[in-house]
Amino acid sequence: MDKGIERLMTIASKRKSLFGMALFAWLAVSAACGTSGGSQDRQSVEDGSVDSSPPVASAKPSDVQILTGARTRVIWVQDTADGTDIRSKGDQLVLMGYDSHDNEGAKTILSTPGNYAKPHITPLGNRVVFSDVPRPRTFVVNWDGSGLRKLGRGFALTTWIDPKTKTEWVYIGTDMKTDPTTFGVVTRHQIDQWDVSEVVWVRRRVSPDSFQVSADGRFAGGLFPWPAAGLVELPKGAWRRFGRGCWTSLAGGDLPLFWIFDGDHRTLTLVDTDRDERWKVSINNAPGIDGFEIYHPRWANHPRFLTMTGPYTIGAGANKIRGGGPQVEIYLGRFAEDFTSVESWVQVTANQHADFYPDAWIDPSERPATFVTGNIALGPGIASPVPAPGGSRLVVEARVLEAAPIPTPESILPYRRAMLVNEYEVVQVLEGAYEETNILVAHWVIRDGRVLATAARERGSIHRMTLELYDEHLELEGERLIMDSDEFDLRLYYDVNS
Repeated sequence: MDKGIERLMTIASKRKSLFGMALFAWLAVSAACGTSGGSQDRQSVEDGSVDSSPPVASAKPSDVQILTGARTRVIWVQDTADGTDIRSKGDQLVLMGYDSHDNEGAKTILSTPGNYAKPHITPLGNRVVFSDVPRPRTFVVNWDGSGLRKLGRGFALTTWIDPKTKTEWVYIGTDMKTDPTTFGVVTRHQIDQWDVSEVVWVRRRVSPDSFQVSADGRFAGGLFPWPAAGLVELPKGAWRRFGRGCWTSLAGGDLPLFWIFDGDHRTLTLVDTDRDERWKVSINNAPGIDGFEIYHPRWANHPRFLTMTGPYTIGAGANKIRGGGPQVEIYLGRFAEDFTSVESWVQVTANQHADFYPDAWIDPSERPATFVTGNIALGPGIASPVPAPGGSRLVVEARVLEAAPIPTPESILPYRRAMLVNEYEVVQVLEGAYEETNILVAHWVIRDGRVLATAARERGSIHRMTLELYDEHLELEGERLIMDSDEFDLRLYYDVNS
């Protein structure tokens, strides 16, 4: 974004009025439409010409209003190139937004192609903070596209508001290393007084996608670094590890909830951090996702809501996420009251461009009926403990129906281990009970960056396998799981001897 941002700021200083014409939004998951371009009278920041492209559809304000019960804004980046910039590292992105109250649909907030990585809506809901990855540097812009300014060096990990003073802060990662990207120092700055700052974390390196701060500012959740997921006590205190995975998120409000995105890119493991109880929630069941992989999950400021992107269907067999594609849209979902499922979705975007990195803001001043504060009842009756491995053991002989392509070690990076799911026809059940004709089984194909000699399973070949339910094996949490089958109704088993 170096050239794009420099050009955009130069133009903004000469033509500030051009940025007052865009109000936008975002939100994730399954009922309406989306957008990519803005209205017909939007002027180009590059040449001042009128954009004559027809308006694009986006989620109906009524759909979003019904879902959230309050004014809702969503922000995301849109890939104007080939749709594969899933990590927002390139310079062909535009910054998009959606506001459920302005009746203008999804629009472009900053239309000059650049690098607008990991945008955040500020806690008051009126500005957007984003980063320029190549340097890195952090910027802020008003919701209507005006007032673009550089804040300082470093990558914006998250924003936070002091509950007493209502001062807004941005947490910045510095001391960057790559492959994978991590930051060694986290410093928080006041957004409106950058020089007012303090170092809050230095003990473990931090991954950039998942760092969030609790409402009281005492804790941060994230990857320290990937794939070690947990909470740290700020400033510079102890850390608690909750598991392995990616794209962690910390609930807004006062709820002691934290999630870890599983390696199958379809499921969240929710953790009650007060009691260390956990349960799984599928988030690939939204209309339009149809069971395929999803990405970029993030909790909204309101704990009942989350955003995500998907479906990822056209990439290489080893890692469909990397394929991106124009079918990837923004979704907004609402958790059930007990947080054991997502009870409703709205699809925010519907366009011909790939949309990534959403963030959602629900206006807390409107006190929607679904707003949650204080403690929630998450007992064993709701979040049942996972049974010990072996409780569902099967020994079967099964014929390979569909053999998914074996990934290469390079294709699964930064993972170094991976399991592959094949679909089998059950020939004979030798131990245990299984009623279905077909069965899905995951087996190890890559360990320590190398393809195993036992990885290949040819179509039509018969294998004797000892199986247990995949979900019973907590040690597999966060491992990369590659699955091409569309038999999403079948329970997944794990070949324990693979």
